[in-house]
Amino acid sequence: MDYVDELTSGRTPLVKKAAKKILKGKLKGYGPFLHQALEGEMEKPKSWESQMYLLYAIAATDCTEEVPYLKSLLLRDIPTPVTYRSLAVAIAYLENLETENLSFVYESLESNNSSQAAGACAAIYQRKIVLKDDDFNKIMSYVTQPKYLEHIGQVINPFLFILAASYLFSEKNREKIVDFSRQFDISTVKDLINDVTKGKDGRRVSLF
Repeated sequence: MDYVDELTSGRTPLVKKAAKKILKGKLKGYGPFLHQALEGEMEKPKSWESQMYLLYAIAATDCTEEVPYLKSLLLRDIPTPVTYRSLAVAIAYLENLETENLSFVYESLESNNSSQAAGACAAIYQRKIVLKDDDFNKIMSYVTQPKYLEHIGQVINPFLFILAASYLFSEKNREKIVDFSRQFDISTVKDLINDVTKGKDGRRVSLF
């Protein structure tokens, strides 16, 4: 347990450094200390980067016991969009650890919080979930809404994560999202189209 002292130090630079190491190595066993560190960092509104790495580490090391706590944090008034996205990706990622459960994804898409919606869709990509036809069509009906496409290319939005994940989808569904995507004259979208039509993950929007 090489990083306990850093996680419990209360010092943001040390906490962030430890969380990045745990994330990179997917080091198990740090759950309680990641929780303790996150509690402290959530009291620091400007510490969005340490919050992000702690949340990614919690997800990547399969700390499913943290889901109720993470959901409680969503109820707070959080000033940083990145933290909402990071919370959502961690929750949805952990809820799909053993069996597919898209309930939080749909809850996020209906939340009118674009950062939360992006995080939930990012978990589909990060977790390599192969969407069934009904789920694909339903999620597409959300992520193609104008409010999510308005700033496409400027921010990582829900649609881009679903497009990035489509290399795993059925040929029919992959063609459907690729055909829709061709209307956007944006380099990120073009690169993603190039990746998924080759059936590969280019990791262009990978969060961890």
